Formats: sequence, C-alpha cells, structure tokens
Amino acid sequence: MKVVINTPTGKIGKALTERLLETGVDLILLARSPERVEPFAKRGATVAEGNLEDVDFVVRATRGADVLFWVTPADYAAGDIRKHYNKLGRIAVRAVEENKIPRVVDLSSIGAQHKDGTGPIAGLHDIEKMLERTGAHVTHLRPAFFMENFFMQADSIASMGAIFMPVPGRTKLSMIATADIAAAAAERILDANWTGRSVLELAGPAEMTFDGAARVLGSALNKEVRHVPVSMDQTRDALVGMGISRGVADSYLEMYAAFAAGAIIPETPAALKRTSTTFDAFAENVFRPGMQAMGKQ
Repeated sequence: MKVVINTPTGKIGKALTERLLETGVDLILLARSPERVEPFAKRGATVAEGNLEDVDFVVRATRGADVLFWVTPADYAAGDIRKHYNKLGRIAVRAVEENKIPRVVDLSSIGAQHKDGTGPIAGLHDIEKMLERTGAHVTHLRPAFFMENFFMQADSIASMGAIFMPVPGRTKLSMIATADIAAAAAERILDANWTGRSVLELAGPAEMTFDGAARVLGSALNKEVRHVPVSMDQTRDALVGMGISRGVADSYLEMYAAFAAGAIIPETPAALKRTSTTFDAFAENVFRPGMQAMGKQ
C-alpha cells in the first residue's frame, strides 16, 4: 500500500507518519523543507520536496498512491482564508482525479457540516464537497477542538496565569488530543474495506468548559490559571498584532462566536467516536512537558 501524507511536519501528520512507518507501508511525505523529515527518510519514507500550492508538484508526487491523507494548512497572512482553502482543495482534487487515487482520508473539522457561519471551518466544508465529487472513496475526519490549541496561550499562561479568549468561560465543548486524531487516521488508512463517502466525528472522553480547562492546566503547572473572556475587538487587535491578517482574524472571530453560541457541534452526536486521552492526562503528559521545553514552566 502506497500512502501519501501532505503535512508530515504538523502535529497530526508527524504522529501519523510515526504510526505508519511501524506498519511497513510505502510512505511518501510531501515536504517543503526535506531536512525537517530527514529522520523519517532514514527509516524508509520517501520524501518529495515541493510546495503544496504548486499543483504540478502535488500531482507528480502523488502518482501511484493508494491513499492520500490530506490536511489543508492555513495561511494566516492570506486576505481570505476560505479562498486560500479552496485553492488548496482544488489542487488536491486535481491530484486525486489525474492519478485516480482510490481513497482519500481528509482532515476536516467538527462543524464542517455547516456551509457558512463557522469562520475557517466553512472552507473545510467546501473541501469536503470538492473531494466527494472526484469519485474517490473519501472519509472526512471531523475532530473536535484540539487540546493542543492551548499552547497558543503559553505566554499569557506563563506570565499572567490567564487564558484570554472571546468566549464565556462556561462554554462547554468537545476537545481532543492530536495524538488520538493521528491514531484514528492510521486506523482508517490501513482499513481497505470501507467504500463511498463517510464522516468520522472524533472527540475526547468528555466535554470540557474553558473555565474547567484553565483549572486543569493550572493544576498540572502547579499555579492558578484562569480563563478570562475578552471582547472581539481585543481579540482582533491581538491577532493582527501577531501578524495575522485582518481578514483571517475576522474569520476566526466568526468561529469563536459560533463556539460560544453552541453552533459548532457534531453533525451526528450518536455516532461520535470517543477517544481515550482525557484532558487531565493531556495536561500532565503533554502540556506541562511542553511548557517546560519552551522555558515557560
């Protein structure tokens, strides 16, 4: 089985690569910077150097693939992130159609059943529809809010003991560890028995409020950590100050508003697949060591 991974340096792509290398599949890694995946190359993976926005490269690098694992990376400098997602989606479609790739496992998102009103997630909705029109067998993974997203608050947690987000602390939502997403992706890739279009919605063992998440992270770090709601304008200013374009910032504000309104939920709650990593385990085994490695603890 020949499997192509288009983002082997991301959290999910890296963990997925680790898992698949242990199975003996023929693994092709698409990478702009080959030196970042050199350890995988030494273990038997084939590395194709190029840019995911180069359609000729993507088509060439995916020839002969039995499965394409596709992640649509964000461009935070783009003026319109949905337009950017659609551009990359069309490139994926071209590769699937020209190379007649039989199976695609697509990393989408919780809430991607909605056409609009979910910020960047709406772009992933578009890609789902594009891939389904290729005629390939397609599984869309729709994971919940990544537990690792809290690393984006590392500085404020370290310096102020606070997580600043434009949502009420009582907002409850599903969260998931990226390692569990990679495990689900590997299981799907290695299963040659599924056909057609399917959606696999993923979440951790239980829902969590932002207030509760702050308390758990604080306990793991042995300090008080609070969730502090901030205004949309404050959040926009902070995002733009980080170098994110105003258009992308506004898209993320729409997503935060949808989370606060309870609109970003599984399409089929009864079919939700619960994964094993609890938020407490993530805080102890991933977040605390990560903060220590960054010199934040």
